[in-house]
Amino acid sequence: MTSRSLVIVDSSNVSDYLQIDHSLPLQGFRTYVAISYIFFNVLGFVVNSWALYVVAPLLFAPSVKVPKSILFYIVTLCISDLFTMIGMVFLISEVILGTWTFSAPACTTYLIFDSLNKFMAPIIALLISRTCYASVCLNPKYQERAANLKFAFLQVFLCLVLVMIVLWPVFTYSGVDTLFFNANHTEKSVFTIHKCNFQPPPKIQLGFSIIACIANYAIPLAGILYWYLSVPYFLRRRAETTLVGKSGLSETAIRKVITTALVLTFVYVACWSPYWINLFAHQFTTNGLRKPLIILSYFIHLLPYISCTAYPLIFTGMNRAIKHAHAQLILNQRRKLRSFTDGATRQVRQKLGIFHKQDRSASPFIPTPTQSVQNQHLQPTSVSTNLNLLTSPSLQSINTTGETELEEMKRELTEKIILSPILAEIEKDRPSEATLENDASEVLL
Repeated sequence: MTSRSLVIVDSSNVSDYLQIDHSLPLQGFRTYVAISYIFFNVLGFVVNSWALYVVAPLLFAPSVKVPKSILFYIVTLCISDLFTMIGMVFLISEVILGTWTFSAPACTTYLIFDSLNKFMAPIIALLISRTCYASVCLNPKYQERAANLKFAFLQVFLCLVLVMIVLWPVFTYSGVDTLFFNANHTEKSVFTIHKCNFQPPPKIQLGFSIIACIANYAIPLAGILYWYLSVPYFLRRRAETTLVGKSGLSETAIRKVITTALVLTFVYVACWSPYWINLFAHQFTTNGLRKPLIILSYFIHLLPYISCTAYPLIFTGMNRAIKHAHAQLILNQRRKLRSFTDGATRQVRQKLGIFHKQDRSASPFIPTPTQSVQNQHLQPTSVSTNLNLLTSPSLQSINTTGETELEEMKRELTEKIILSPILAEIEKDRPSEATLENDASEVLL
């Protein structure tokens, strides 16, 4: 459809007109906005799905050095981000078509998913920082409680309930608004476009924005800075009174914690500060926004979605202990699968060997191989030469079952040779656990 100038008309004047749904062509700055939103939406789905793939199985692993509470927080964060990415699909559709094509309940659902990003992501980041602080700096009683999975679930559940209570204006004042334009008074028809809006009364909107800003920006930022930066101070003070400081492990752990705190704070401030500044500036602006400011608002609104991609990378990609635990879990699963398939293959070979032996003994036309012929088929080859030499006295009377056992011994020896470099690499990358500082580098990122 070709572009046309929009002449907004009062809905009361065209209430009995034929309403024709209209979509705006994707052109101009909206093209770049749509491309940017689609890119980060796809990236958000990929990154959060990868983080779930890495972290979720570790929740059920028997021995993982990272506290299960932190793993649960990361899984919750990824699930919340995926809901936000689903809501972002509705927004992308509106940007591309220029109109809201879904129902009013779908509009409310989108706004709820979008609000989860504003509330749950900062809260989860705050809980993770608190758990890291408690796991390193507090006494064993608080460390045990901080690592407890049930306690983590209870905290997340209570936070979710509180968030839903705070979001009551979104349930009450969200809906789809219809704009009427380019009315044809001769044919009594009018074009319409629809917009998903959240428009509570001004006082409620201002109060809601202030509460959301304090609860989901100021408090989490202060908590993240305090708890993360308290850990290096605690480690440095402890290193001064112990022998750990002489080994250099303390400085390594301190640098890791400071790097994590700086990266997380930078992402948090860069993604959320412009959003809240733009939100309050828009509420206190009486005149309409000009086109450059509208374009800027679109990209500022994109920043919180970018944080949905950054948080899983920080909490998962920068955590060496999580990556090591995941690699070890995958290696164990592959070895179990290989052992299962090898066992099934061995049983099939044994059955076939028995049937083959019976057929050979039952046939009068197939001669029994002599001792020299049997020995010719057992010449040592490949990696198991020494093994065959060591077992040569028993090869004189080997039967089909014996051949199967020898094959199994060869396979196990070959598996050790192949897997030994992988195991050595994993052990080299394993975080040290000899000191408190190494424990901190496992708990922290």
